[in-house]
Amino acid sequence: MTPELKTALNELRRVRAMRPQDSASAAAFAEWREAIALVLDELAGHLLFPEDRLRAAVEAATARDEAAQLRFPPT
Repeated sequence: MTPELKTALNELRRVRAMRPQDSASAAAFAEWREAIALVLDELAGHLLFPEDRLRAAVEAATARDEAAQLRFPPT
């Protein structure tokens, strides 16, 4: 494991631990999902296998979509 990958994984753990409580506002949860997406994008750049990079990218896109839906719910 490269030092960069280890750092990226530690950052993912740190941000995941910051998950707002269920009673938090939608805006707080959306910000957290954006933070998760950023960390996943960074992590993807350090993963060895293309499948893992793709999975991280898909998860980041999903987190961004969820954040957008929380910020701007469909009417």
